[in-house]
Amino acid sequence: MKSKISFINRTMLQKNVKLYWPIWTLYTIVLLLNGPFSMWSRFKNAEFIYGKNWHKYMLDIISPAISMEADMIFIFVMALVTGMAMFSYLYNSRACNMIHSMPVTRRQLFSTNVLTGLLFMWIPQIIKYIMSFVICISYGNTKVVHIGINLLATMGISFFMYSLVCLCAMITGQLVSVAVMYAVVNLLYGGAVIAIANVLTYVSYGLSYMEFVRKISATWFAPMLQLLNRVGFHPTMKNAGDDYYCIKYTFRGTNTIVVYVIAAAVIYFISYKIYKHRDLENAGSFIAIPKLKPVFRWGLGSLGGLILSIVAASLLLGLRISIGVPTIMMLAVVLGIIAFLLLEMIIRKNFKIFSKALFKEIIAFGAFVVVVFGGITVYGNVQENYIPKLADIDSACIAIDFDINLEGKDVEKILETQKILMAQKKDYFKKRYDDSGYITISYTLKNGEKVNRVYHTTDDFNPHKQCKAIMAEENKPQNIINAIMQCDTTDITFINGSAEQYNDKYVDVLNERFNGKVAADIFDAVKKDVEAGVMQEYNLQRMLDGVDKDTSYMYNLMLNFTVPKGNRIGKSWNVDGFTWYEELLDILGVTKEYSDFGDARSDGIETYSVNISFGENCTNLIAVLKENGLISSKEPLLTYE
Repeated sequence: MKSKISFINRTMLQKNVKLYWPIWTLYTIVLLLNGPFSMWSRFKNAEFIYGKNWHKYMLDIISPAISMEADMIFIFVMALVTGMAMFSYLYNSRACNMIHSMPVTRRQLFSTNVLTGLLFMWIPQIIKYIMSFVICISYGNTKVVHIGINLLATMGISFFMYSLVCLCAMITGQLVSVAVMYAVVNLLYGGAVIAIANVLTYVSYGLSYMEFVRKISATWFAPMLQLLNRVGFHPTMKNAGDDYYCIKYTFRGTNTIVVYVIAAAVIYFISYKIYKHRDLENAGSFIAIPKLKPVFRWGLGSLGGLILSIVAASLLLGLRISIGVPTIMMLAVVLGIIAFLLLEMIIRKNFKIFSKALFKEIIAFGAFVVVVFGGITVYGNVQENYIPKLADIDSACIAIDFDINLEGKDVEKILETQKILMAQKKDYFKKRYDDSGYITISYTLKNGEKVNRVYHTTDDFNPHKQCKAIMAEENKPQNIINAIMQCDTTDITFINGSAEQYNDKYVDVLNERFNGKVAADIFDAVKKDVEAGVMQEYNLQRMLDGVDKDTSYMYNLMLNFTVPKGNRIGKSWNVDGFTWYEELLDILGVTKEYSDFGDARSDGIETYSVNISFGENCTNLIAVLKENGLISSKEPLLTYE
C-alpha cells in the first residue's frame, strides 16, 4: 500500500534513520566538539587566559561556535557521505531493481532520501546551536545573535551542497563515481582556469593568472571555493593599550547563500527529473546518462591535454630545452587524445574500445583541442600588446626591487619601461630556462578597471641599467622608507615595538619592549639614515649591485603600527596568514580584493609589524636605541658575517 503522504514514505524514512544513524551521530559529535565544547573550555579558563576582565573578550571566546570555515568543511564532507548512503541502492543492479519493484513511487523515493539527508545535517546543526546558546547564557553572554546567524547559514549551505550530491548521484552509476563527479563539479572551474591560464602565460609574454581570471571571473561555478571565500564573520577589533579584542562581528555572504539556496531548488528539480527517467540498467555504469559521456571525455580530455602539455614543457625547461608554440600545441593534442582514450576506457570499463566511429571522434577531438589552443594563443597575443593610454590611467605601480606607485605625468616612466620590457620577449622565449626573476606592472584606470602585467627576465637583462627612470624613483628617500615599512607611511600610528640583541651563540642578551613614542622616535631615526643613504644596504640589498653578504647586526628590531584606511600596504601582508583555500584562490587569481599587484589597501583596523635591519653605518638609529636603553651595555653588537 502506498503511503498516505504524497511525497514522503515513512517506512523508507525510518529505514534510512535506523540504517545510517552512525553518520548523523558522528557528525553531531564532531560539531559539538569543534563548536560548543571548545567554546565552553574557553569560558571555563577565561580568567586564567584573559585575566579578571575576561568579560570584554566574550566575542573572542565564542569564535569556535561561529566558525564558518570549519562548519563549511564539515558540510562538504557530510553532504557527500550522506548522499552516497541515501542513494547507494542505485549502484547495485539487484538492490536497484528490488527497491523500484516496491509499491513506492520514484517521487517518494527521491523526496524521502532528500529529506533524510537534510535532516541528517540539520538536526546536528540545531543541537549545536542549542548547546552553544545554553553555554553562552550560563556564562552571562547575551550576544547570541551570531550563533543564530551561524545556524541559518549552515542550514542554507547544507541545502545547496546536498543538492549537488543528489545531482551527481543521478548522473552516475557507481558509488565511487559520485565522489569523483562531486569533486569535478566543485573543482572543474579551478582546473579550467589553471589549464587555460598556464597555456596563456606560456604562449604570451607579460600576462598573468590574475589578468586572465579577471576577464572571465566566474567563481560561482566553484561552489566550495566561493563559499569559503565569501561567507563568514568578520571581526571588528579594538586596540586599548596592550589589549586587542573583538567588539563586533559582521556577517558576510548573505547574498551568496541566498543565490545558492535558489540554485539548489532548481538543482533538486533537475535531479528529480533525471531520476524519474533514469534507466535502471545503467546501474554500475560510470556515467548513467549516455548523452553526458561525450561531454565528460571531451571536457576532461581537453583540459588534461592542456595541463599535461604545460607540465611536459616545464620538464623540458628543466633540461634547458625551450619549445615553441607549435610544438606545445602538438603536445596538447597528443596528450589530450591519450587522456580522452583513458576516460573512454573508464566509462566503458573495458580496454577494448577502438572502433571506426571512435577513430572519427578522435580526429574531431584533436581538431577541437587545436581550436581551443589556437583561441588561447590569439587571445594572449592581443592582450600582451595592449598598453593603456596615459589619459585613461589614474595611477600605476611597478615593482623591480620594490613597489613604486606613480600618478599623473609620472606614469609615463612606467609606460616607457613597459615598452622596454616587451622588447625582451624574443630573447626571453629563447632562454626562458634561464628565468632570473620578474617585474610586475599594475595600472588602475579611471573607470576602475585594472591592467596587470608580469614580465619574466633572464640574466641577460639588467633592469638596474636598462630601466633608469624607475631606478631614479627607487632612489628617492620616501619610496625607500615606504619599501622598508611595506606601506604608505603617511599618518601611520605607532603602537609599540620590541628589541632583541643576540650574542655569537644566538642567545638573546637583551629582550625589551617599548611604547609607541619610542617606536615613533626609532622610525624618525630610520628616515634620517635612509636620507643619509646608509639604511638601504641592510634592508634593500637587491637594488645594490655587488652586495652579496649580510653585514647587519644580530638584532631583531620590530615596530608595530596601524595604517590609515585607504593607504597602500605591501602585498606580502596579504599572503602571510592565508588559509589553504585562500592560497588556492590566490593561485587562481581570485582571492578577495588581494588580486591587484600594487594596489592592496589598509582597512584601517589591522595592526602591522615590520622588522628593521641595521648595521654600523646607521648612526642615527643606533643613537636612539642607546638613548632608550635598547642596546646592551655588556655585550657588543655583532654582525652575521
